[in-house]
This record gives sequence, C-alpha cells and structure tokens, in this order.
Amino acid sequence: MIIPPLWGIPVVLVVGIAVVWYGWWADRRATARATAGYTPQSEIDAATPGHTPDAEHLLAVVARLSDAVSVPTGATGTVLTASVPPGHVDPPSLEGRIAVAEHPLVLLADADLNDPVALVPALRHAREEDRPLVLVARTLGAAVLDTLDANARTGRIITVPLTASSAVIAQLSELTCALPLTEQDWRAGWLPSGAWGSAEAWVADAQRSWIVLPA
Repeated sequence: MIIPPLWGIPVVLVVGIAVVWYGWWADRRATARATAGYTPQSEIDAATPGHTPDAEHLLAVVARLSDAVSVPTGATGTVLTASVPPGHVDPPSLEGRIAVAEHPLVLLADADLNDPVALVPALRHAREEDRPLVLVARTLGAAVLDTLDANARTGRIITVPLTASSAVIAQLSELTCALPLTEQDWRAGWLPSGAWGSAEAWVADAQRSWIVLPA
C-alpha cells in the first residue's frame, strides 16, 4: 500500500476550503445579480401608492382617446390606480378604474410569464430611460405581478401589466413596432433593441386598452 506524504493532507484541506468558499461566493454573487432591480420588502411595506394624475390631467389624457386604437386586454385591480374623470365623453365604453401611462415603453411577450427574475433586464432598462413600462403577455403569474406592483408602489417604475391573446399581441406588435418575445427569449434574458415599442399614451381599464399612437 502506498502512503501519501504528510504534506498532502494540508494541501487537500486548503483546496477543499477554497472550493467551499468559492461556491459560497459564487452563490452570493448569482443571488445579487438575480435580485438586482428588486425592491426590498421593508421598502414595499413602508411605501405609499405612487403619484396619480389629478382629475384635470386625467381628463386631458382621456380626451385624446377619441382617435385611439382600442384592443381587448385584461388587467388586475391593483393595476387600475386611477378613476375615470368626471365629464369624459370619448370613448363612452371607458368606465370604472383605469391605468394610465404617457410615452411608455412597450414590451410584448407571446408567452406565459411566471418568473420575476426574467423581468430584471426590462425593469432596469425602463428605469434608465425614466419611462413607464407597459408589459403585455398571454398570462402573468402572481410573482410577476407582485414584482411590478412593488416597483410601481415605491415610485421606481410606473408599470401597466396586461394580458392579451396571441392575436391581440400580434396586432399590438404592428401598432407599436415592438417585437413579441417568446418564452425562451425571456428565460434567456434576451432583450434586443427591436423588442421595444412605444406609444404616445396608453389607457386601460379591466377589459380594454386604448393606445394613442405617434402622429
């Protein structure tokens, strides 16, 4: 039987400790990267709802919807933070609570989005551009909606998350020039410059969206 030299034992120990330390450090780094752009729960709990335009400003935005394109979309109650201003005339079908975004970035996903980590690049870009984000997907999971709500409540990014069918997402792609991303694109964090669309204004209630397009 061959007996290893005594100096081999401390070498093995040192290498083992280094491997364990590197694994811990890599895990911490990966976690930090994955959670970049997220709002700590303590900030969410202490936050008050973001700024809502006053009735006069809302009326001015709604007044522009007479020439807007309308498509069917779905929105949860937490997204609808404003009330339809009194005195509005067009469109007559606009009612109840609404969400409003002016000059938003538009991102489309012909996919079911459930992983909030995949939102990090999009949220970071919207924050750098200092523009609201309208995100339309086939479905939006609870964790995704919670993440977007947290960013909106703390004033980091105004977000309007909506759901729509694949046919409507294709129509929105033509209207806003946004390239719909697949589920694989989102998982890979692939957000090319052509993925982003835009609009002059976006107003949504629980069942529809009205999009004011650039002249």
